[in-house]
Parts: sequence; structure tokens; C-alpha cells
Amino acid sequence: MTEQHTDSPEFRILHTEWSSGWGGQEQRIILECRKIRELGHYVVIACQPGSGILPRAVEAGIATEVVRIRSGYDPKAVWSLVRLIKKHRINVVNTHSGKDSWPGGFAAKLAHTDLLVRTRHLAIPLSTNPFNFIHRMADGIITTGQSVREAMINRNGIEPDRIVSIPTGISLERFSPGVDPQPVRSSLGIAADEKVVSIVAILRSIKRHDVFLKAARIIKDRLGRVKFIIAGDGPMKDFVSGIITELGLEQDVLMLGHREDVPELFAASDVVALTSDMEGVPQSISQAMAMEKPVVAAAVGGIPDLIVDRETGLFAEAGSPESFADRICELLANEELSRSLGSAARKYVLERHTDTIMANRTIDFYRHLLDLNHPVR
Repeated sequence: MTEQHTDSPEFRILHTEWSSGWGGQEQRIILECRKIRELGHYVVIACQPGSGILPRAVEAGIATEVVRIRSGYDPKAVWSLVRLIKKHRINVVNTHSGKDSWPGGFAAKLAHTDLLVRTRHLAIPLSTNPFNFIHRMADGIITTGQSVREAMINRNGIEPDRIVSIPTGISLERFSPGVDPQPVRSSLGIAADEKVVSIVAILRSIKRHDVFLKAARIIKDRLGRVKFIIAGDGPMKDFVSGIITELGLEQDVLMLGHREDVPELFAASDVVALTSDMEGVPQSISQAMAMEKPVVAAAVGGIPDLIVDRETGLFAEAGSPESFADRICELLANEELSRSLGSAARKYVLERHTDTIMANRTIDFYRHLLDLNHPVR
């Protein structure tokens, strides 16, 4: 376990995370914990052995506890979490994935914590099955996008006072327009006169890399000297590689796998795209916006929380390679439009989507829930 020292904090928060991977959800948890700790609160992350979040939390100096959660119905995990709650004198349990929400929720109730909060990271509709009652056990729910919040109010009957949308905040220290693009462009063999279009996303079916690649084929045929970057790893790796070969793009697409140097990749890009069919509020888009990069995406899920069409980015039709190609070509051919959208995009992020705003809104929501649970008489 990694120790931290915070004197008399208002909140002592246990975050639970079942996932063994390392993606946007886990990155948000780390960033949120770091910023909330800077506000003077105590945070602990309980995660799986060998998980992707564990070494990153340790590196960030965040207290960690390893708890094996075998399933959503794991009595051993429940009692392990109860012991951790008592050990760290936790007063808020914040769960994050479907499987850890069950043992985390039961542990919070058994240990009589002040608050049980669930963060819903996904845009996938939550089941209305009455046996899926774990979300009703929570004192409050945090979503990463307004559309998800509205769906849970209308579809799942969540009280509006107990659910809030808090988009993932961006670290302005990392994602700055001042990042030098040349080292990455040189290392990847990108010529000075070549344009670059990138997508940073885990290789899953909902990200629709097939749409990105079919759009790339159209763009390449129209404009010639353009390189396409795919950064990310995942279960669709072989499928994506096959499409690259099928479309004859082996010399034009740089498939980089997982990368930690995302700011440098964005700095090297002229346009950033996201071709997903379904999203919460994607970090890759807000990160690119913070770096003043023009972005193209479909108006799905929480993306309209970020992109105002032709003000902070461009919308393309979901699932349409032709539409994405048209919008990307428009930006590559119009530097003035790209600069205007990029400048407005960074301003939008600065006003609404920084990591500090995210942390402060989360703490404010905890306080709001305490007021609801214990009204002044």
C-alpha cells in the first residue's frame, strides 16, 4: 500500500475499480484522485492485482489497496472492502465499474459510510431490470455527460437531485498548444509537407476504426500527401490491421499501439478525428481541443457537450466515411478555419473542462448529497 498524509480531511474517499485495463475511465480516476487530494482530501484506490491502474496510482503517490474482485457477487471482496473502509476511516465510497459497484456498494452500507456514490462512465443505457438495483443503493450518481444523466433520469427513474454530469477534466499542464510537434514527426518519418490526421482510441468496435480508415482512403485519393495515425490498443487490433491491408493503406497509416505521449501525437496532427458510434464525453476530443487542434466527430452520446458544430469543431454523420472525409478535407484545405475552431475549442475547455473544475464539482456534489441526507432542521 502507498501511504499519503492529509491532516483532518473533510472527505476520506475510497475509489473502487474492477477493470484490469488502462483506458479513459482509469485515467480519469487517477486524475480525479490527484486533484481532489490537492484540495486537501484523503483518497484511496482499491483495485485488482495486476491492473493497469495500480502502477499509475503508485507512481502518482496515491494510496492503493489490492482487492481481488472475482465477480459482482463476491462476499470475500465485500468483507475485504469493509476492512479497508474501517482501516482508512473512509466516509465516501465511490464505485466506477459494474462489477465493483456491487461489492463496493454492499461494503459501504455494511460499514455505514456517510455516502455511496457511483460514477457511470459509459454511454450504454443502464438496464431497467429490477434486480439491477445497485444504482438505487447509491446516494448519488456521477455521469460523464449530460445525455447519460438525462437518460438515467428518464429511463431508470433516478431523482434529478441525486445525479450530476461532471465531464472528465483535462490537465492543462500536459495538453498545451506549446508542445513541440517535431520530435514525434521526425521519429515517425513524417515529411514536413505531409498533413497528419489522427485518432486516439482503444481498438473496440464502437470506436469504428473501419469508418476512419475508409475515410482515410477517400482523403488519400483526394489530397495525396497525408499520413494517418492510429494510437491505441485493444481486441480489434487484427481486424483494424486487416482493413489497412484491404484498403491498400500500409504506407499511409501508422498503427502505433498504446502510447503515453498523446500530447506529442496531437501536436504532430493537423486534424484529430473520432469516429465512434457511441461515447460518453471522450477525453481524446477534449484533450485535442485543449491543444487548439480542430476536431471532427459524430454528434453521438456526450460529444455535443464538447463540440458546437462550426464553433468548436465539426460534426460528421455517424458511420459515414464520406461525411468524415468531407469534413477532414475541409479542415486540411482551410488553415484559417482550423485555427479559428482550435482557438475557440481551447477557450471552451478552459471554461468548462479542466481537471480543477472536475475536482471542485465532485466535492461540491458530495456536500450536496450530505445536505440531502442530513437536512438542517
